[in-house]
Amino acid sequence: MELLRMSDRLPQCSRCGGDLIMSAVAPQDDEHGRPIHLELCPACDAGDVNRPAAGLFVQFFADAGGHDESRMQEAAYLLMEWTKECMAAHGWYLKDVPPEQP
Repeated sequence: MELLRMSDRLPQCSRCGGDLIMSAVAPQDDEHGRPIHLELCPACDAGDVNRPAAGLFVQFFADAGGHDESRMQEAAYLLMEWTKECMAAHGWYLKDVPPEQP
């Protein structure tokens, strides 16, 4: 199974048709069996008060954080917060502790 694929070309934002910073497909489909696409769009997410983690992640890239290796921990944190925010929008929540083993 392919977990990560880098691309020089991203799809257009499904909300505004603009260029995306990042795009991913969730490992599960929605309730209708369609793939869930996670999108980070500078136009749509920068000022969206309902998506604060996305806004902070957009600002990170706007501040050239994606080209600064000394900011890798910040990038990892922002990526995880954005992922959790995207998951929550579909009713999924990250459990911080592993499930009990049988």
